[in-house]
Amino acid sequence: MNHPFDLILKNARLLDRPERVDIAIQGGRIAAIGNLDASAVKVLDAQGRLVLPGFIDLHIQGAGGADVLDATPEALQTMSRTLARLGTTSFLATTVIFPDGDNRHLTLAAQAMQEDLGGARVLGIHLEGPYINALKKGGLDPRCIYDTHTRNLDAVLNACGGALKMMTIAPELPGNLDLIHGLLHNGVVPSLGHTNATLAEARAGLDAGIPHVTHIFNAMAGLSHREPGPLLAVFEHPEVTAQIISDGVHVHPGMVRLLRRLIGVERCIPITDGVQAIGLPEGRYVYNGRDYESRNGTARYPDGTLIGSALSMAEIVWRFAEYSGCSFEAAVAAGTAQAARVLGLEKRKGRIAMGMDADLVILNEDRSIRATLVAGNLVWQETW
Repeated sequence: MNHPFDLILKNARLLDRPERVDIAIQGGRIAAIGNLDASAVKVLDAQGRLVLPGFIDLHIQGAGGADVLDATPEALQTMSRTLARLGTTSFLATTVIFPDGDNRHLTLAAQAMQEDLGGARVLGIHLEGPYINALKKGGLDPRCIYDTHTRNLDAVLNACGGALKMMTIAPELPGNLDLIHGLLHNGVVPSLGHTNATLAEARAGLDAGIPHVTHIFNAMAGLSHREPGPLLAVFEHPEVTAQIISDGVHVHPGMVRLLRRLIGVERCIPITDGVQAIGLPEGRYVYNGRDYESRNGTARYPDGTLIGSALSMAEIVWRFAEYSGCSFEAAVAAGTAQAARVLGLEKRKGRIAMGMDADLVILNEDRSIRATLVAGNLVWQETW
């Protein structure tokens, strides 16, 4: 008997439909949605559980005890499978570049874009730097910040093997406005961050074409009534989108709510800024050669410097809904469809609709992850 579909996910509950539906998948994409009277090679029964688009993390360094900087295929595979278990189906491998060192981790991340790692897919590379302000380096290695006179963007692009999709950049540094134009010309999203920009300097960066902000509020000047800094430029801009680490630690819950009121939920993109402790028990670990501690979903160096979260994207999105006061549906869209739009992938990812990639997450009643599908393949499931 010929089966028209690779898989049918039956009895799924969607956010935008009152009735249960079946989702047919063919060739890694959603082929049909409705009350389907059809056969398939495989059938998976959601049993009336809520099915969401898979989460997209635009800013994550590691998970499952592995990090992009480990520079091994096994590390990326561990990240991929850990993230899938936690409901993330695609991500930007976020990392740094060493001006005079071994950048094999970038080569491997680029190669991983073309590979099935058994879990979440690598969408490309997000570089934090190297054209950032050392005064706002946060937890980044100072070796990974280029001198202001070094402007070899082609070398950076080549090191990333065509996989660079986003670069965090400080617009106030000499020559960086030209670099912003160069990034846009090469299809890379320049993102305002790790910056000490004044209001005027930030406006200049946004006017040059910066469409996005890296972990807003963090690694940039705060809002002051005498020197507003970059935040006012972002708040005033009608379109720029902003990453938000909505864990309640990197950004106070009240500020998450304020951000939503100022720029609208449609411009907020929840991210983890996650490190290798995601998916691991609390304890002490090593990141980039330095000891750190993971407690209550937060990773810090011994001096108290925040280096990222240890929460899943699902938990970040749930907290975004709680702290911002937006609806559950709006929060899910922020971590899926809106994230896809930042990368120009809105016609492929982030929604459950005909023709979209079959990246799906099945939730339990308590919103824990029941199962995860990537490109129509069941990559993780609880014991059914």
